[in-house]
Amino acid sequence: MYQIIGGAIGAIMILFSLFDTTQFAGLNILVLAFMFIFFAYPVFCGTLCLKSKESALRHSLINQFLQLLGFAFFGFAFSYVAGIYLSIGLDLSKSIDVKFDIGVSKFDFNINREAERAEINFNLVAFGLIYWIEKLTKKLKAEKEIIEADSIG
Repeated sequence: MYQIIGGAIGAIMILFSLFDTTQFAGLNILVLAFMFIFFAYPVFCGTLCLKSKESALRHSLINQFLQLLGFAFFGFAFSYVAGIYLSIGLDLSKSIDVKFDIGVSKFDFNINREAERAEINFNLVAFGLIYWIEKLTKKLKAEKEIIEADSIG
């Protein structure tokens, strides 16, 4: 449910940005569609989890890895979170500053903008979810092996 809510919040933020009349340039629409796909993916992952599909944990793990690191270097930036984030990072623009950030669903994607910006962020929530998904995957795999062994013997 967490993934569905996080993805929905991001998608709603994108839909609200469509009401800004300056956003209707061709390239902006493509960027918004690109961002919308990123926020549709956690909704897909959450739906798989609710339906207990076998691929649910694999897709959820991919989704969390996409949210783990954010960066901005040489005019390029990428940071994506669908849900809650608590991040720690380094701002290397003028000196080395440690920064903390907290919020809900965001998407930062820049090409050839803010060339002086240099930072890297680590999402602690995504890290915790990756750890939890890995433990759950191992547990389910062990249970599946026990069931298969019992059915043989």
